[in-house]
Formats: sequence, structure tokens, C-alpha cells
Amino acid sequence: MRNWELVEAYFKNRNFAQMEIDSFNQFVDQKLNEIVDENKEIIPKIEEVKIELSNIEISKPSITEADGSPRSSFFPMEARIRNRTYAGKISLTMKLFRRDVEQDTRKAYIGDLPIMVKSKLCWLNGKTEDELIEMGEDPKDFGGYFIINGSEKALMTQEVLASDRVLISEIPKGVAAEVISTKGAFKGRVRVARHTDGMIYVTFPASPRKLKLFVLLKALGLVFLREIQDAFPEEKEIENDVLLNWQNTMAKTEEEALDRIGKYVAPGQVVDYRLRRAREVIDAFLLPHIGQKKTDRLAKAYYLTMMATKAIEKYYGLRSEDDKDHYANKRLELSGKLMEHLFRYSFKYFIKDLRFQIDRTITRRRKLNIATIVRPGAISERIRFAMSTGNWIGRATGVSKFMDRVNYLSPLTDLRKVKSPLNKNRELYEARDVHGTHWGRLDPIETPDGPMCGLVKNLCLMAEVTTDADDKPIEELLNKKGVKMRKL
Repeated sequence: MRNWELVEAYFKNRNFAQMEIDSFNQFVDQKLNEIVDENKEIIPKIEEVKIELSNIEISKPSITEADGSPRSSFFPMEARIRNRTYAGKISLTMKLFRRDVEQDTRKAYIGDLPIMVKSKLCWLNGKTEDELIEMGEDPKDFGGYFIINGSEKALMTQEVLASDRVLISEIPKGVAAEVISTKGAFKGRVRVARHTDGMIYVTFPASPRKLKLFVLLKALGLVFLREIQDAFPEEKEIENDVLLNWQNTMAKTEEEALDRIGKYVAPGQVVDYRLRRAREVIDAFLLPHIGQKKTDRLAKAYYLTMMATKAIEKYYGLRSEDDKDHYANKRLELSGKLMEHLFRYSFKYFIKDLRFQIDRTITRRRKLNIATIVRPGAISERIRFAMSTGNWIGRATGVSKFMDRVNYLSPLTDLRKVKSPLNKNRELYEARDVHGTHWGRLDPIETPDGPMCGLVKNLCLMAEVTTDADDKPIEELLNKKGVKMRKL
């Protein structure tokens, strides 16, 4: 029974919702600024006007009374009693330029962001049990949820396939290597398929239907046979496939290869426009996680050869198929990640509305200033609607859930539920089964009956989910230590 002392010590000073709180804190500290940096320049149709965005800030929850008087201290219990949303104001530094001359600069209020209870922006953060009781709060409350129109809403953790990870699978015509390439809000599935006739094809968003791998490699800068052979490992089976594909590729130069792609993405256009559009499509939609600049094309070519190598090896039985149900190939999106998706979508709509307001103001020949073109409801309405209904972007439903507070265990299960995006009306036997890698991570028993069986799961009480980490410092450290990358 000595082990129970360890278990009690583990739970004594631990908050069950800490991973949700950490995820939301990371969203506020890092992800908001990244979203603003993605859209830091706004250039409307009228080219002489430009707006620069910077320094997004979220205040602690506050309230504006019916008579217009603001009040900074607004606690969660008051939000529950008065059926209000527990939210902080979003302010953004905006600079208005006209003909490259700065005309107006101000810190503009652009909307409200719901604040997670017990997060770093919440008034309850860091309070003692006695202080929480004085504020009308339950001292044993975990936090990790939001208050929307007086209702407590928990965001259900979403289970998704890992991005930027190559997975090998069998297809009716042969073998395919697939990767979900993610850059900001954009997710593009790139597939390199080795067909039974030995030919290798590539599909990616906006690509021709049957685009040969070697045509794309030539368009990316690997023009000569020796360059392509050097990119592949020296294995007899792979070398045979490389020579077969080389002989069946009609495009001889980089320009011819680009023109083949251009004829699909810009049919009927002149050659120069076709070539330019082909380059734009390759830069924007092919493996965006590697980069979206001209200098990244060669790195994309080598990444595609790595995917093709894995597909060829699987076809010849030199490599096994990847298991999509293995938990190393899954990622859990916590509240912070879900709020990041929602805010990015809302912010894009805000920018679209900003462009419209600028164009309308100039067309009507009114004075242009930041105060008249900013409409805070553009962001607030979309965030509040998604969190009230649970209908998230990407057609996800049931993401936001009304939190049951009948007893101590009910909110505990609500905060640790994990939902799969798979269709509940399909059989999907393997996806619903308990996998060996669930051990110690997911509860094998706690799952609902009926169509959602196996698709809604619960995290174990001692399981923890880490937040995103930047890989650049690790890469820099490895480079300093002299670590060399081995060709896969």
C-alpha cells in the first residue's frame, strides 16, 4: 500500500486542467502574435492606402455597464449570475499610411476574446483558497473552461493525425506516401504514389491529376539524371524505378516541366503567365511547411525523393506499412490550439471587413481614419457564435460543450474527453478499437455506447499533454554540436 502515498502526493498539488491552462497561456503569449505577423500588412484595392498591424494585447476581463461606464474588475461569478461572457478586450496597434506617408497611429479596440478561468489573464489566477471563497468561487474548482453568456463551456480535445509526418499505406493501384503539410491555417495533403506499373505520381492541392514525380522534380530544379540519382539511395530496386521513370518523362528542361504544370493551372494563357502561375502554385501549395519561397524549391525536391524512396521500399517489401492508429502518429489539440484556429479564421474575416470599410470610405470621399474603419463585432461575433454552438471551423461540431457541474467527477470527465473527427456513421472498426499505444494514455473502458463508441475517449488521470515547442533552437544546437543529417 506504499504506492498510494505516491498517488496521493501526485494528486494533492496538481490541477487536472493544468494542461488546458498552459495551452491557452501559450496561445495568448505566442500564437496571437504569430497570427498578426502572418497578416501584418493590409493593402486594399486602392493601392495608395496601406495599414500595418503590430503588438496585439489582451486585457484582463472587464465589463461595460448599460450606461456606458467601464469597470475593470469583472469576476467569473458575476459573469455566471448576470449571464455575461467572461472576456477581455483585444487591442491592436494600427498604422495608417497614404502614399507612404503615416497619417494615423493608434491602439485600436478590435473585439473581445473569452478568457479561460484560472489562466494567466483570469482574475482568479494565483489567488489563495480564502481569497477564492471571498470572491464567491469554489476553492476546489479546476478552471480550464470558459464562461459564455453565463454558461460554462469546456472545449473538447480533438484527436487529429500528426502534421508534417510521412505515412506509408497501400492503395488500390500500388503504394502511397502521404504527408499533411501545415503552414498557419493552410493544410495540404501531399501524396507520392508508386503504381504497379513502376511509375511514380504526385498529387498536392491545385496540382494536375496525374503529375509525374520526375516532371515536378525538374520543375523544382533537379534537371539532370545524375542529380536525381544522387537524391535517391543506392539500392538496386530504387535505381531501376528511377531509370524507368526517367525514360517515361517527356519534359527535358525545367521550363518544359513548369509549362506542363502551367497548362493545367492556367489553361489557354500565354507561356509567360503559365510559367509564373506554375511557380506560384509550387511555392504556395507544395509542402508549405518546408517554406514558400523560391529558395525552398530544392529542399522540397529532396523531401519528395525521400517520400518516393519510402513508397518504393514498401512496394518491394523492404519497409512495413505505417499504422495510422498508432498514437505516435496522432496529436491532441487542446483549448489553446482550438482557440488559435478560431481566432485565425475570425482575424481573416476582420481584415476582409477592414479592406471593405477602407474602400467604402474612400469611394464615398469621407475622411479616412482608423476609428471609422474598425468594426469590433467582426471578431467578437464569430468567436462567441462558435463557442456558444460548438460549430468550429473545418466543419467540426460539438467542440464546445456545456460543462456539467452536478458533482465533482462530472467536470473532471468533461475536461479530459478526447474526440476523434471521424464520421460516427461509418464502421471504422480499427479506429474504434483499443490500440496498444493507448496504454497509460487513454482509459480503455470510459467511452460512450452507440455510434460514438471508440471515437470519444477519456485521458487517463495521470496522463499529461505537452504544448507546442519551437524546433529552431534544437536545430541550432544540433548544428553547433556538429550533428550531420543522415539521408533517409
